[in-house]
Amino acid sequence: MVGSLAGLCGALLLGACVGSSSKTAQTTPQQPPPYYGPPGYPQQPYPNGPAGPMYPPPAQQPQQPQQPQPPAARPLLAPLIGTPAMQQELRGVLSELINALPAQKQALVRGIPLVFDPTPEVNAYAGCDEQGAPFLAATAGIFDAVDAIAQTKATDELFGTRTYEAYTSAVLPEMSRNPSARAGLPAGIIPTNLGPDLRRWSRAHELFDEILAFTFGHELAHHYLGHTGCAKGQSPSAGPDPARLGRLLTNIPVFNQFAESAADTEGAMNALDAGRARRPQYSWSEGGGVYLLTYFADIERLGGGGGPLSLLSPVQFLRTHPNPLARVPLVQTVARTWHLQHPG
Repeated sequence: MVGSLAGLCGALLLGACVGSSSKTAQTTPQQPPPYYGPPGYPQQPYPNGPAGPMYPPPAQQPQQPQQPQPPAARPLLAPLIGTPAMQQELRGVLSELINALPAQKQALVRGIPLVFDPTPEVNAYAGCDEQGAPFLAATAGIFDAVDAIAQTKATDELFGTRTYEAYTSAVLPEMSRNPSARAGLPAGIIPTNLGPDLRRWSRAHELFDEILAFTFGHELAHHYLGHTGCAKGQSPSAGPDPARLGRLLTNIPVFNQFAESAADTEGAMNALDAGRARRPQYSWSEGGGVYLLTYFADIERLGGGGGPLSLLSPVQFLRTHPNPLARVPLVQTVARTWHLQHPG
């Protein structure tokens, strides 16, 4: 138990805190076109058919790893713009994850409140409040980071650009050095001629969900595996005051590395199970977890730190977790086993 919250364990996502608004880097969301149709409009060929303005792809090759191309006929998803839309999307992802769990695990975590922490630090965590009730939390920073990863990866997959590399090169070194740096996508990273493309926004929406599925599959696992010690199927609570959460993050102790690996394993399987249940719509894969953990590895690399156990990481929270590059093969191994057990 640490500070005034008990059992704040299981923080998956790591990053640098942002200071006062006077030091906040200004970011401008890449806006979708005003003619984006309402839900339920006719299906359009995707990704190769006409869907909004079409542009010739740049000559550069796409940055690996690449996700498989989506099916050819699937309705385009609406853009996710702004914090309220992203928070609501996370609620939906969390519901799908819980529904995909076995009944015994569902009983331990159903009804656990999701709290939105206003700190710009890139983080998500499972914990217990002062009354011993479980909760889940997502920071403002995690939405910034996941949105940036999803938008750049979607752009690179569809158009052969290297916007993820441009984003990480521009933002992550400063994040590793400056606690006032932000994780959000700066204006100008997405080429202006590609920004309005409806397929790009739809693919970014899919990746946003897929990354959050691994993230919160991991956090749910900390609760139902007993790592927090407070998820016992009790009646739901309102959760702690979000205004207090940011101050307590720095009190999180060094984590049990075995517990983190167990949560990675369970979280990846939960995301895959929930993804399979979504068929024939886009089915989540382990790619979301790989993208997220690679992002953390990039923070270390571009910050000039890192090591076998992240002990030399320039980011404090990365020093308390297994090295991201060690977590990637674990997630991939879990996924290979899962696919062998769930052919087709």
